[in-house]
Amino acid sequence: MSETTGSEILDQYRNISNKLKRRFLRKPNVTEASESFVSLAKQCETLELPAYSGLCWIAAARCEGSLSNTIGETACLIQSGRQFLNAEENDFNLGCSSVSGENLQAGLSCYTHASTRYPDNSSIPIGLNLELTEFLKKIDRVEYVQTYLENAVELSKDRPDTNIYCFELVASHFVDTGDYLSALETYLEIFKLLEQLPMNGARCETLLKCEIFCVFLLLILRPSPQKLSADLAKILEKYTWGDKNDISLKACKMTENMFILLQSLVTMCQSLDTRGLIDLESEFWPLLSKQQKELLRILVKSYC
Repeated sequence: MSETTGSEILDQYRNISNKLKRRFLRKPNVTEASESFVSLAKQCETLELPAYSGLCWIAAARCEGSLSNTIGETACLIQSGRQFLNAEENDFNLGCSSVSGENLQAGLSCYTHASTRYPDNSSIPIGLNLELTEFLKKIDRVEYVQTYLENAVELSKDRPDTNIYCFELVASHFVDTGDYLSALETYLEIFKLLEQLPMNGARCETLLKCEIFCVFLLLILRPSPQKLSADLAKILEKYTWGDKNDISLKACKMTENMFILLQSLVTMCQSLDTRGLIDLESEFWPLLSKQQKELLRILVKSYC
C-alpha cells in the first residue's frame, strides 16, 4: 500500500464523517453518509486494503444503527468483521502478524456485536460463531476456538441436531489439542442428547462415531477402576463381557466386523498382550476417519 493511497482513503473518510456533524438548523443526511461509507469500503476492497475497508464498513454500520435499520447495521458489521479478518489472514500468510492483533480483535468484536443484533430464534449467530472457529484454526489461533464453539453450543440448545453437531466440534477440538479427558466428557454428553431423540440415519452415524472415539480415548487415558464412572465402565464392558447384540450397539448399527475389531483392541490393551496391535491397527485403518486414525496411532504408540 502506498502512502498516497492510504492518505487519499483517510481524506475521503474524514470528508464523509464531517458531513455527519450537526450544522445549525440542518440535520445531517445519515442515509447519504452510509451509502458513501459503503462505496468507500468497496473501493478499499478493490484496492486490497481490507483493514481500511473494515473501518468504512463499521462507519456505515453506525449510520444504519442511528437510523434504526437493524438489518443494515448487522450486514455492515459482518462485512466489517470479514474485512478485518482478511487483513489478519494476509498478515499471517506473510508471516508478520501483529503482536497486538488489532485486526483480529476488531474482526472478533464485529462478529460478536453482529450476533447480538439477531433475534433469539435466529440460527445465523450459530453460523457466525462456527465461521470464526474455522478462521481461527486457519491462522493457528486455537486459544480462541473453544470460546466460540461453546457459544455455538449454547445458542443451538433448542435445535437438537445442530446442538449435537456443535458438541461434536467441541469434542474434536479437545482431541486436536490433546485434552482427551474433556473430549471423553463431551462425547458422553452427546450420548445423553442422542438418548432423548428418535434414531435416524444421521444420528446412528453420530452415535457410532462417539462409540469409537470413547473406546479409543478410554484406552489412551487408562483410568483406574476407582475413577471409572458407571457410564464409562459400561462402554468397555460391552467389549469384554457383552456381545454385538447390546442395545446401544444395535442403536448405532455397528457392523460385526467393527465390533470384533473393537473387542480385540480392548482385550489386547487390557491384557497388555499387544503383540498383534500393529496388525489390528491396519485392519481398522480403512474404517476410520482421519481424526480417529490419528487417535488410534497415539493409542498404539502408548502401548507398544
